[in-house]
This record gives sequence, structure tokens and C-alpha cells, in this order.
Amino acid sequence: MGRGRVLYCGPIQHLEPHVYGANVLHVGIYRPFRIRLADGEWRTCRCAVVPAGVRHALDMAGGVHGKLFVERTGADAKGFRKRFPYSETTARFFEDAETIECFRWIHEEDPNRSAVEQRLERLLSTREQTPVELDERIRQVIERICREPDRNFSQEELARLVDLSPSRFLHLFRQCTGLPYRRFRLWKRMVSALELLHASDSLTRAALDAGFADATHFSHSFRDTFGVNPAPVFRNIGRFEVSPGMVDKR
Repeated sequence: MGRGRVLYCGPIQHLEPHVYGANVLHVGIYRPFRIRLADGEWRTCRCAVVPAGVRHALDMAGGVHGKLFVERTGADAKGFRKRFPYSETTARFFEDAETIECFRWIHEEDPNRSAVEQRLERLLSTREQTPVELDERIRQVIERICREPDRNFSQEELARLVDLSPSRFLHLFRQCTGLPYRRFRLWKRMVSALELLHASDSLTRAALDAGFADATHFSHSFRDTFGVNPAPVFRNIGRFEVSPGMVDKR
């Protein structure tokens, strides 16, 4: 986790319909997987890019799966968009040997964090990209949300913070992030909970500190975001790392 991105490699069975708060690259590391958008038909592919906010289900049938989440306002956003051109409203399906090999290497070699980050930077050519230009008012709002994830900021409160009407604020926020405000706030809270979990090793404590009402609220939100209950994920995960400087923000 770091730089506005999250990486996962490992075995997965089935993920119920869910909505991510970041663009995601799905990779079937050794074989194709199945994906279904909203209520559409199942489709088989080896790689797919699903934009933030697009609901979809996955069926890997026990295969080893790779995911790279890249936030639209993150440092990798431009490199991701250039490397994997996609529509903001629907998924793109393709096969890419370099991408598959990158994820296979990460899964099999289990390299350290620095080596993984260097490999992803080569894949996305991030060093050649300039930062995403973000409206300064929305940047202020995002920084406030990240700084205080446990606060239930209303849209009216945030609109006043940047001297906008609530309707203009919601429109501009979605234009800049690709997500409705509440969906974006949920995603940031989820990421904050994962960062806090890495530091505390208590799922309930991390959920409460990230702004979820209780463990049940977190579990329901996690399932809606990732398509699976959190308990088996963190019980079976073999390695979990957060880039330095991400956890202690407050």
C-alpha cells in the first residue's frame, strides 16, 4: 500500500458484486478468470481494467489473481491511464504479456517492497509522468477527509470549507475524483482502516478509528467494497505491508 495504490496477489474463489473507490487492474496470473459487470453476462478474460465506481463480480475458481488499485488522484494515475487506456464508465478486457509476467514475478518471487515498487514503476512508466492536476478546492477537501477519517463531514460542511454551494461542490468533486462524495469517503475510510490494522493488529480497533460505527458496519462496508467478508481475508493473508509514512497521519 502506498502512493495512492494498493496491490494484491493471491488465490481467490468468488467475489460478489462490489464497487471499488479506485481504478483497478485485474490479472489472471496463470489462467483466465470470469467477470460480470452489474447485471450483465459473465465474460472470460486474462486482464481487465475496471474504473472506480463500476460494480462488478469476479469468479476466479480458485486461480491466483492479481489486483492493482490506482486512485484517480494518486501519483500513478497518469501512468496507469497511459499504459492501460480505459473508459471512465465501463471495463476494458485484454491480454498483455508484460503485465501478466509482472504479476507472476511478484507472486512467485515474493520480492521486498522496494523491488515491487520499482517493477510497478517500470510497468506504468510513472517516473515519466507529471502529477495529476487537481482543483485546489477539491484537494483541500481530500486532505481534510484523509486527515480525519473518523469525522462524518457533511457535504454542506465541506462545501462551506471551500466556499462552494453544496450542489456545485458535489458536481466538482465527482468531476475530479470520478466518484460521488460518499463513495469516495467510504473508500478513504476503508484504506485508512487497512493502514491502522497494519499498525494495531486489531480489526475492530482499526475500524472504529477509521470512522466505522462498529465491526458490523465495517464488515458490511468491506463486503460492498471488495465483494467478500473481511475476516477470512485477513486470517489467510500471508504478507501485508504499508509504505513508510502512511499510517501515522494524525
